[in-house]
Amino acid sequence: MENIVLFIPITAYILDAIFGEPAAKFHPVCWLGNTALFLEQKNLPSQQSHSRQFLYGIACTSILILFFAILPLLAFCVLKKYCLYYFVDFYDFFAFLFASIMLYLCVAPKSLVQHVEAVQKELMQNNIPQAQIKLSYIVGRNTKKMDEHGIIRASIESLAENSLDSAIASFFWFSLGYWLFSHEGAIFFPLLHRIINTLDAMWGKKNEKYFYFGKFPARFDDMLNYLPARLCFYFILLACLCIKECNYKNAYVIGKKYRSKHASPNSAWAEAPYAGALNLKLAGPVYYGDFFCDYPYLGEGSLDAAQTHLETALKICHASIFICLVFCTVFLFLVN
Repeated sequence: MENIVLFIPITAYILDAIFGEPAAKFHPVCWLGNTALFLEQKNLPSQQSHSRQFLYGIACTSILILFFAILPLLAFCVLKKYCLYYFVDFYDFFAFLFASIMLYLCVAPKSLVQHVEAVQKELMQNNIPQAQIKLSYIVGRNTKKMDEHGIIRASIESLAENSLDSAIASFFWFSLGYWLFSHEGAIFFPLLHRIINTLDAMWGKKNEKYFYFGKFPARFDDMLNYLPARLCFYFILLACLCIKECNYKNAYVIGKKYRSKHASPNSAWAEAPYAGALNLKLAGPVYYGDFFCDYPYLGEGSLDAAQTHLETALKICHASIFICLVFCTVFLFLVN
């Protein structure tokens, strides 16, 4: 039964493929978001000094880590002790089940693909206003200013970046956590990553309200995604090698050239190889509300993204996540 841990990432992936994300009222990530919103609205010291806003951001982040990462870990430890004392033969299966469910709750590749496919469906019907609305569910920028090419490019960027956030990073932290601290680390680290990544999405905005309050989770998220993003780069390249519609050589050349040319230290590591593989320019100037950000482009191809590009990007996304699962399974086999 010792090697049963090898199947936990695959089990979590299969659970996600079958069931998708739980309903909002049953989903711990939604509970996390609601609790974060409560803390923010209740006590966000918008009129306080920048240092107090920063410290309050640390305090709120710590509270959420306590409730949504440390408490589940403590529950596992208590049940582990109970199992080892009374039902020692049941422990391996219990640890497998507990860790699989926790990891399943941290990953969401099916939801990501479904959101992108919903945008794709509207584009196929030439319904640009609805495509803009569907896209707004997965990106923070102002989608009302986008034409069809812009919608497709933004969808591809979301696939690239969120495949890292919603799957690859969680599988990475599960594997590393297990290697370092057995099941306890495999449970805690993916939960920690999901908490910080969610808070970065909520509080990591560069505006007056959140700039100092959200700085801690934003920088923490950069740190937690640092290694997964760099591994993701190579998973994407391997995926491109397996997909005939991709230009593997260009994915490598453009990916290597542009992977560090972004305000974020991590996102371009996923987006740049997509740009090369599809011969597109991604990222670039965007609007957040009415606020214009003149970001640089990633890539040297065309701005005229087509629906065939989006179809290929979906293939890259699926293949890169599958390659990540293979990598994690081999890693767990070697360290177990």
